[in-house]
Amino acid sequence: MTRLQELATALTARDRELLIQGIQVGIVMNEYGAERRQGDFLIRSVLGAQAETGAIAVGGEVDVGQTLQFHVRDADSADKDLRRILEQEAAVLGRRPAGALLFSCNGRGSRLFHEPDHDARLLARILGDIPVAGFFCAGELGPVGGQNYLHAFTASIALFPGTAPGE
Repeated sequence: MTRLQELATALTARDRELLIQGIQVGIVMNEYGAERRQGDFLIRSVLGAQAETGAIAVGGEVDVGQTLQFHVRDADSADKDLRRILEQEAAVLGRRPAGALLFSCNGRGSRLFHEPDHDARLLARILGDIPVAGFFCAGELGPVGGQNYLHAFTASIALFPGTAPGE
């Protein structure tokens, strides 16, 4: 808690507001990585804190000595992250997908973004007008560090590759 309080006093007003809306921790997946980047952390909610001891309760297992980093939920960052991943996957596929399954956390949507159906709209903007099915969830499956985990406040997407002309 002491470190979090120190960080909070140094934040901008905007970042302090994000902190108030919900602090999370990222558990580093590879302690031996040279530089920490996006995608290197398993994000878990902070469930509570105890002022007397300075302890913070986290919604996940944390081993002694494991590196944690504080995170906040931010619509702009979430938009950029999803946009980057969709553009990257579109390039890997090399063609328009035949369809997709989209599972978005019920903490996203209009609770996070200023428009309804943000994730589905962004998917259509980047990948084209393809068939999409899915629903809002209270827990999504997806990989971090080469393993699958149950996540919150995220979107999980399965893309079905289309066929190239002449195949």
